[in-house]
Amino acid sequence: MKSSVWKIASLIVITGLLMLSASAQSSYSSSQFDSFFAKFKFSVMGADTYTLQNLMSPRFDYMGANNSSPSDVFKGLQGGNGWDNLQSAVQKKVFVDQEYDGKPARLLRCTPDSPTNTCFVVFQTDSSGHWKWSAMVMPEK
Repeated sequence: MKSSVWKIASLIVITGLLMLSASAQSSYSSSQFDSFFAKFKFSVMGADTYTLQNLMSPRFDYMGANNSSPSDVFKGLQGGNGWDNLQSAVQKKVFVDQEYDGKPARLLRCTPDSPTNTCFVVFQTDSSGHWKWSAMVMPEK
């Protein structure tokens, strides 16, 4: 009888520890993203291309082109309302959590007020678990 009670108590303790661990990882991931996004937002508001380049994934998708260079991305942002839309988006922070390219991602709508043009800034973690700016895309309708 004592053996059964001991096993059940052990299982309850182990389950509790696993739940706490998962909760801590989730909040760590959230705080890690918040820290990353604060740097991203500050850099976008100042159009700091040097810092933004450091926050970018080495394989960056930009408006239908895979593996775009940072200079192509920043040139593209200068045409039209690119910077204005991106700056407005980081201030409004309209996020969606979903997969992008088969991996979990956090997407930021870069045209939050437009019902017809949907553009997303994509954030994902790299193989080391660090958040990166990995894409800026317009999904096909």
